[in-house]
Amino acid sequence: MKNTLITAFIVGLIASIAFIIFQPLFGLATLTSRHAAAYVSFGGYSEIAALILSWFVHISVSIAYAVISTVIFNFNHSLWVSSAQVIVLGWFTTLIATPANEWVVKLVTTETFTPLSDLAPLNTAIGPKLWLHVMFFVFVIFGLWFKKVKIDKK
Repeated sequence: MKNTLITAFIVGLIASIAFIIFQPLFGLATLTSRHAAAYVSFGGYSEIAALILSWFVHISVSIAYAVISTVIFNFNHSLWVSSAQVIVLGWFTTLIATPANEWVVKLVTTETFTPLSDLAPLNTAIGPKLWLHVMFFVFVIFGLWFKKVKIDKK
């Protein structure tokens, strides 16, 4: 269990950084810069505190997603299941990304829990956000496969 969590942490951390590096290539401003700007504008945070907080939130969510992927991968790491989880988790995280990000920004800047009914609708668009989330899970699965191959060779 400990090794599983360590693997998920490392893979999630690397994939979270890759997500931010690749985000501008999809024509999007980085999630961390958008969150940090909102924390400064609406929450009165300093730029440094806002940037640190935005990275903390992003990495935490990425690691949580990597933990879910790692559990699925450890249960069944066949090519079919790995491909399915990339598609399903990529789609699901795209659906919830807009309202989830809005909820986090409102929580951080107002220190209150915003009702779900007051948030933006689910993102059902097939576009850059979907491809970016799919790419994130490809990175996660690649990392898990790399770890598995490395261990199997020992």
